[in-house]
Amino acid sequence: MKQSAGILRRFFIGTAITVIMVVNAFSVAAQTADEVWGLSQRHMSSGARMTGMSIRGLAGFGDYSAIYGNPAGLGYVSGTRLIVSLRGSETESVSDILANGFNQNRTSSTIEDTGFGSLAFLYSAPVKRGKLVGGLALSQVRDFSREVDFVGENTESSISKSFLPFNSEYSIDENGDLGELADLPFAAFNGGIFEYFKDRYEDGEYPFYSAVTAGTLIEQSARVLESGAAYELNAAVAWQATRDVMIGGALNIFVGDYNYDYSFIERDILNENTPELYNVLLDDGTLLEGFNELEYQQRLNADMAGINFRLGMSAKLNNRFRVGVTLESPTWSYFEESYGEQFTTQFDLGGSITYGDQAEDVGNGFFEYSARSPWRLGAGVRVDLGIVMLTGEGEIVDWSQLSLNSDDGGEVFREVNRAIDRDYGIALNYAFGVELELGRFDLRTGLAVHSSPYIDSFTGSTVGGLEVGDRMGVSVGAGVRITDGIRLDLALHSEDERDFWNIYPSDAEGPRQIDQFEMDEQLRRGAAILQLTVRL
Repeated sequence: MKQSAGILRRFFIGTAITVIMVVNAFSVAAQTADEVWGLSQRHMSSGARMTGMSIRGLAGFGDYSAIYGNPAGLGYVSGTRLIVSLRGSETESVSDILANGFNQNRTSSTIEDTGFGSLAFLYSAPVKRGKLVGGLALSQVRDFSREVDFVGENTESSISKSFLPFNSEYSIDENGDLGELADLPFAAFNGGIFEYFKDRYEDGEYPFYSAVTAGTLIEQSARVLESGAAYELNAAVAWQATRDVMIGGALNIFVGDYNYDYSFIERDILNENTPELYNVLLDDGTLLEGFNELEYQQRLNADMAGINFRLGMSAKLNNRFRVGVTLESPTWSYFEESYGEQFTTQFDLGGSITYGDQAEDVGNGFFEYSARSPWRLGAGVRVDLGIVMLTGEGEIVDWSQLSLNSDDGGEVFREVNRAIDRDYGIALNYAFGVELELGRFDLRTGLAVHSSPYIDSFTGSTVGGLEVGDRMGVSVGAGVRITDGIRLDLALHSEDERDFWNIYPSDAEGPRQIDQFEMDEQLRRGAAILQLTVRL
């Protein structure tokens, strides 16, 4: 009950945000294209029947999930139906660790969740000619759960060097005292991650020294935890335009939340970083000596809401062949995000120092922004061969049309949109499914591929053959008609996707040290959907 209440609470809050968003101009701030692209991804399929075949049903199917693929398919529904489902998920992360001096080559972790899948109501209205079918549905369309967790030892690189300022990010006054610092180095400096040494400046050397002394052995551990989900509310209608042609449309509102927590810890486990090697003098005169441990934390919490529409047509060419086309508008999305980072350094002598634990500290804040996804054009074909039904479908998405907007972001957003134009291109999503009908039982299987949005893809993974941004899914499913008015369906879906990212932070200036700590990650997202359909 608590989970269901949370879903409804997010839905009503998100709906209010969406209405405000449509009526008023978007109030926005900064974000990156890759993060927005990731938040805009959805499950490959919805509902137990379509998920069991790894398809969206673009040819037109008499199933509630037509709302999410081709709403014209609702025209094939007879009578009134109530649909409810539960969804279980398991996300496994397997990563190759690419870091000089780190003694672990691979890490893996798994996270599980079970909860709400969908709730839908379909109604076939009594009309004198043809058919008129309407539907309402609420479904989970994305699960953001993910975890990366590892520990190991390193002698060649430290995260502390990733906060040292570039030459353009600091100033020294005429007395040789440190003046201004850019935001990221400022926060790290106040957290004790590095120190300014006036004598090094006077000797003409780079005046900053990081907490971890080069060449010493340190234990490094990290945990990255993502959570949250997105849900879609739909109102759809389908009409039989002619004897063999259905047309339909759906208005869709999505709401969701996304949470990101990152922690990276380094420890001087052999006590090699002695007080003589590193010290920090506080403003009150306290001297902190000898590096012992540091922790760098990041957090991001996002609430999102959006609106779009889908239009579709499905036509029977004869008793065996059915074709369909769909057009999905851009999703106009609105995001509210709070973010923060915290630095803590513990010393052998003098205690510890923390920065970022206060709301007013640099690196903590709140912002709003909007995004517009591309148009989507899809088509499908369905072939009925007696007890066997075959279907294939494809969808084209031009991700170079993704755009971010901000009243406050200024040049940051213009640069992000220029990067989208440069790096993103046309992606093709396609799927193939089979359904076998054996009396009261149905058996299903399918394959789906969503190609990368990037023009130039990263290759060479040792954890899988996918390129960064690719998603590949396979599934099996089964259904049984318990009575003429009750049926039960089960689908099992497994999806692989690829990511490549840095554990050490970087920003618009690029990586802050040559020795990077990179993760070549393959995610395997498994899902099980149990669905009950009742004909009222």
